[in-house]
Amino acid sequence: MSTTEEKSFYRGTQLTYQVLGGLGGILMVALSIYLTKHYFDVHFPTGLSSGGLCDINAFFNCDVATNSFLSNIAGVPISLLGLFMGLFILFGFIFNNDKIEGTIHTLLWFNAVGCLLLFLYSLIGLGGLCPACTMYYVASWLTLFCFHKTSSYRSIGLPALAGYGFTVLLVFVITFNYVSNKKEQANNAKSKLAKGLISQFENLPNLGAPKVNSDYLMASAGGDFKEAPVRITKFSDFECPACKMLSDVLHKTAKKYEGKVAIQYFFYPLDNNCNPEMERPLHQNACNAAYLAACLPKKFKEMEEDIFSNQENLSQEWIERRVKEEGVEECYKSKETREKVLTYIKAAKPFNVKSTPTFLLNGVKIEGVLPENQLSILIDHILSKSN
Repeated sequence: MSTTEEKSFYRGTQLTYQVLGGLGGILMVALSIYLTKHYFDVHFPTGLSSGGLCDINAFFNCDVATNSFLSNIAGVPISLLGLFMGLFILFGFIFNNDKIEGTIHTLLWFNAVGCLLLFLYSLIGLGGLCPACTMYYVASWLTLFCFHKTSSYRSIGLPALAGYGFTVLLVFVITFNYVSNKKEQANNAKSKLAKGLISQFENLPNLGAPKVNSDYLMASAGGDFKEAPVRITKFSDFECPACKMLSDVLHKTAKKYEGKVAIQYFFYPLDNNCNPEMERPLHQNACNAAYLAACLPKKFKEMEEDIFSNQENLSQEWIERRVKEEGVEECYKSKETREKVLTYIKAAKPFNVKSTPTFLLNGVKIEGVLPENQLSILIDHILSKSN
């Protein structure tokens, strides 16, 4: 009677797989630490953000994933799960036996499936990818591959699983309390935050305003745009999830500061079909969505909200249906409309717009989504100076 020889990742002789798996574990730890820090930087910022290593453009951007509902469990970033997965793999190099290795191997399978689901959700649901998250997924799959090739241990050891689970739960409880305290501190430290924000805002260069005013307004303070006490110029893409977030913030801001804030929209589709700054395809419905909105300046606010609210379903078919419903077929297909959108795209060049959303607040350039409370601090400051 023959028996199958048991194979071990940690105690085997295939050094190449051990090195690759170990490097995968180290990368998982490093990337999880970065993502955890990024989560807290986004949700508990201490100043104006000018982008980070993980915010490359509208498609490769960590902020979209960080702001999604799947980024955390009760306020605790799920990147902590990745951190402990990586640490558990490295722990196996020091303390290992059949049950520990089997537990790690099994957890790696669950981790890999979770990574795949998050990858698909980000790609399809959010319309972009978090670079650091994607690197974590690749490191996870690489490590699982190394275990799959070298280890036959796949049975969970209850003591190992219990120890791992208890450690993760303990840290989650500690982090939950930390997050709760951070929220309380954030509420109590609004004046301190305001002072820091205002100082940074005042020290940023004033780039002025586009040479032309936009015909597309989200809010008006009456009269000419340049005469409004608070002027916001938004460079935006209808397929950009972060642009939708900023749109929600600006609509609330417009209602709160009605008659005091003017908000104008400049088309900046990240679509090489109409944007000469785009070297490769990205948002392939963005130009057509801009043409649709460009044909309806008098009801732009409603159309902008309509397009963003249907962002997940945005397609050529949806756009063409709305074109027919609005009766703007001739305008939508006209050369003049395309030239008009291009004019707004070119207006972004002097401000070195590289990603969306980017907006000008009384001439000061701010990249990304500014939380409503922080935008209100800056607007209150601007209004206080104008009185």
